[in-house]
Amino acid sequence: MKREACNNCGKGARIITGNYRFDEVGLPVLLMNIEQVDCKECGTVEPIIPDLNGLMHVIAFAVVAHPCKLDGDEVRFLRKYLGVGGDEFSKLVDIDRTTLSKWENNQQEIGKNSDRLIRFVVVNKSADLRTQIEKFMKKYEELTDCDPPRRTQLRIDSETLEYEYA
Repeated sequence: MKREACNNCGKGARIITGNYRFDEVGLPVLLMNIEQVDCKECGTVEPIIPDLNGLMHVIAFAVVAHPCKLDGDEVRFLRKYLGVGGDEFSKLVDIDRTTLSKWENNQQEIGKNSDRLIRFVVVNKSADLRTQIEKFMKKYEELTDCDPPRRTQLRIDSETLEYEYA
């Protein structure tokens, strides 16, 4: 059995493989068949993510390519994915900071045109997503309002980084 030191308490912990709810990104993401540090001493369970940047790109692409209207959690994730603050993101999508805050807190619905603009801004600002523009455009043609928006879980295979919504 593989062992590693716990990042929380420093004690020896075992390495297990299983599914992990990746709540840290603020979206319903499930990492499938991923190695995890499981500390019996303090109860911490943490995933071992060999390519965190690659994983973030996959999540961002899955969000912008999902056929339903964006919700506040998704907008917040995309803004943070780009590494920009609220003021800068507001300028990028030509809205005031208050509107962005209301969107991110699900206090105001995101209009159809704003939804599409956010997607294009994110794809354009991310060099990694720009390389997938053709794939994005095919998905873009499938966008619908999905009223009410469906919040489904994004499942990502930890080895291949392939995803599906369930």
